[in-house]
Amino acid sequence: MSASASSSSLPAHLHGPRACNASVPRHRKGCRRRPAYPLADLLYFLHNWDNVQGFIGFSTVYSIHLVSFLQCDLGVTGAIGEIGVAGGKSFAAMAFTRQEDEHLLACDLFRTGLEKDNVPDANLPLFLDVLGDLRIPAEDVTILSQSSLQLSDTNLLGLAVGRRRAHARMGPFRLFHVDGGHYAEAAFHDLNAAACALVPGGVVLVDDLHNLGYPGVQEGFHRYMQQQDEQPARRLVPFLFTGRMFLTTTGGYAAAYRR
Repeated sequence: MSASASSSSLPAHLHGPRACNASVPRHRKGCRRRPAYPLADLLYFLHNWDNVQGFIGFSTVYSIHLVSFLQCDLGVTGAIGEIGVAGGKSFAAMAFTRQEDEHLLACDLFRTGLEKDNVPDANLPLFLDVLGDLRIPAEDVTILSQSSLQLSDTNLLGLAVGRRRAHARMGPFRLFHVDGGHYAEAAFHDLNAAACALVPGGVVLVDDLHNLGYPGVQEGFHRYMQQQDEQPARRLVPFLFTGRMFLTTTGGYAAAYRR
């Protein structure tokens, strides 16, 4: 989990409808299918699936990679981000879809938050060990050890990239996994920030939406979807439910992904 405040202590701007702050380019750059990591490393990850700590399902990983292939066909490129990294299994699944010149973002408290429901042994050294074992260079990843509630869409787009903080900027995202705080205000905030930072055709993966143990995720999600009719921040259209994840995309792309 990456959000740490309780709903009663949240500032007022986290409770109501919010418009996007950032302006995301509307053009597409195109995709040349130049994977950043060797196929052998992906196969190593899959063959050692049960040894990597995390909760993501195998079918969900298949869907993520299928969506990434479709994005390449559609000319959709951009950064890959995750709020709520825990042990790093879902992050690795997305990272192995990375093409050359795409950036990676991982944001987590890397400790138990106020909800007390984070993976007990989730910490930054564990995450770095997972990256090392899977041969994903830590230098490729912008790691934020903080609450996601401190981030806006503008912050996400303007982050310096990599652990060494190169001069390049993160830019808009094509994949963003939201699995941070599971209470309504945090889920709403993270979804709003991720959606506003998407490239056209980008996909937000919402975790635990139908998990009865976390009704706040449903409340935050439906609050966001309802606000789109009142004050469109960034309209999202659902197109797939797989495993524990609900996949949404920007307007005009859902039909292409469903095909």
